[in-house]
Amino acid sequence: MTDKDVLGIVLVYAIIVASLLLSLYFEKKGVDKNLSRKIVHIGVGNFVFVWWFFTEPWVMLVFFTIPFAVILFLAMFEGNPISRSKIGQISRDGHNTGLFLYAISISIMVIVFFDHWAAASIGIIAMTYGDALGSIIGKKYGRHKMINGKSFEGTFAVFATTTVVGLLVLCYYRFLVDAGYYLTDVTLVVPAVVACMGAGVLSAVAELLCPGKYDNLIIPTLVAGFMVLMGL
Repeated sequence: MTDKDVLGIVLVYAIIVASLLLSLYFEKKGVDKNLSRKIVHIGVGNFVFVWWFFTEPWVMLVFFTIPFAVILFLAMFEGNPISRSKIGQISRDGHNTGLFLYAISISIMVIVFFDHWAAASIGIIAMTYGDALGSIIGKKYGRHKMINGKSFEGTFAVFATTTVVGLLVLCYYRFLVDAGYYLTDVTLVVPAVVACMGAGVLSAVAELLCPGKYDNLIIPTLVAGFMVLMGL
């Protein structure tokens, strides 16, 4: 393990702690529980801006994704300290297995897409930013119902958010490459806007069609695979 890996671990856990604290702050302010849960959902996903620090996949698996998955697995069951914690509360407020599958999907990203951090990052933000903002917009402004009780407004929010944040993530990784921090090729076979719009469409359709508790697993895998095909 290198110093770069250690820094990556520190930054990842700092992001998790900051997300939980921010959620607690807004909860004390009387924010809706669904919004409080989505703050954690989005906040933790910001690890995509630092996971390129890891030099070997096993480091991230052993020190982040597997412990994270174990904690979220225990959070699903009553009668243990984790289930009584803030994480347990968040797990119960949403789909019981949703957060566990969130951690499993991150592990899949690490194992399958370790050499494609930019593609995996767009897959993760589709699951975090896209899915979360789609849920928030859909519940607040959704007027035109489509499939599985989901609205056009929420589905469009998934598409738009994934497209815009995907472009920001892509710009970030291009900066890392140009600055010499991340040694890889992030040249796309199509214009970046087209690729990110494609990711947006794919994530929106997947979120619309798949059962809610499985979207944390299906959306990032599909989107990351698509972005690899686009050249990332």
